[in-house]
Formats: sequence, C-alpha cells, structure tokens
Amino acid sequence: MQKVITITTHTNIIDKDDKFTEKEYPKLNEYLEDGYIVKQTVPITTGSQTSYMYSITFILEK
Repeated sequence: MQKVITITTHTNIIDKDDKFTEKEYPKLNEYLEDGYIVKQTVPITTGSQTSYMYSITFILEK
C-alpha cells in the first residue's frame, strides 16, 4: 500500500535570530508511526522566488 504526501514549508525557519529551529510534520510522523516507510522524496522546485517556500513530496509504502 502506498501513500503520497506533499509538505510545503519555508527556508527561513533555519538560522533565524542565530538559532536553529526544528520543525516536525505531524501527518508525516503519523504515517511513519503507523509503519509506513519513505520510499522516495521528490523536491518540487518552481524557480527563483522571494517567498522562500518549497515543497517536498514523500512517497510512502507499507
């Protein structure tokens, strides 16, 4: 069984105010705790933007 989940986040969560910030993704964690494993990750690039937003698609398999 496979699931596909896309997470969108931003790059300025790292090194903000000279601190490293960790970010967890609850839905992804839920699937991993349920026994799914990450089979593939696919970064989604949309060209140069000033928003610092990016997405990663995770292909999960159980």
